[in-house]
Amino acid sequence: MVTAAARILAPTPAENSGEVEGIRLEVGDVSHAFAFEGKPLPVLNHVSFSAAPGEFVALLGPSGCGKSTLLRLVAGLDHPNTGRVTADGADIGTPDPSRILVFQDPTLYPWRTVEANVSLGLEARGILKAERHRVAQALALVGLSGFESAYPRQLSGGMAQRVALARALVNEPRLLLLDEPLGKLDSLTRITMQGELLKLWQRARFTALLVTHDVEEALFLAERVIVFSDRPARIAADVKVDVPYPRHRGDPRLAELRHHLLHLLGLDETW
Repeated sequence: MVTAAARILAPTPAENSGEVEGIRLEVGDVSHAFAFEGKPLPVLNHVSFSAAPGEFVALLGPSGCGKSTLLRLVAGLDHPNTGRVTADGADIGTPDPSRILVFQDPTLYPWRTVEANVSLGLEARGILKAERHRVAQALALVGLSGFESAYPRQLSGGMAQRVALARALVNEPRLLLLDEPLGKLDSLTRITMQGELLKLWQRARFTALLVTHDVEEALFLAERVIVFSDRPARIAADVKVDVPYPRHRGDPRLAELRHHLLHLLGLDETW
């Protein structure tokens, strides 16, 4: 398995000297419901928040409260019943390569090599021939140079998820939507991948929206953590993670924030 550096470095001035390429995201008074047994099932309840260009925001809340539904609305895969979702001031109506959704399962095509899986987005857009160099760049970013000809069955879980990230990054997204992308990994691989994801964000400066059930993961990665209530989800709190990068998991301030988030989730009785 590919190993990651033990220490995650903060972005250098050179890395941050250029213009931030991330999208400004606005979610304005969004409510949404699904049809269930002939009746509406409310999922989101007047949700409003924004993410600045290049900001990393985590969405935390009970299972089934509507976090993944919100990601689908931001991706343009569904449309809210009421309210607006905008990217740089324009309504989001359809999917777009600038907004890429990465799922919990890598969903790689088993008959395609790593290189061919990563190439899918460029191939679908008809620009693979002209932009093939981006495939090698994306694989290098996730530490998989040299595995271009490997097949998914030959990869570990962590490596497969790296391929899924490379498949997203090859499109040079300005907004990366992450739906528990590390949720099925073992604990050690998950810690490694958290560090890799952080380095990718620090390097590329896309806007990131992460759905997770892991309080420590949210605090290690994000600049803000938005806490949702039970379904239909409303925003219970918007917490700034006022700890500079690089972060260390034993930081006393992170421990304080962890207890605060667990309290908001009603899970702090044993802490």
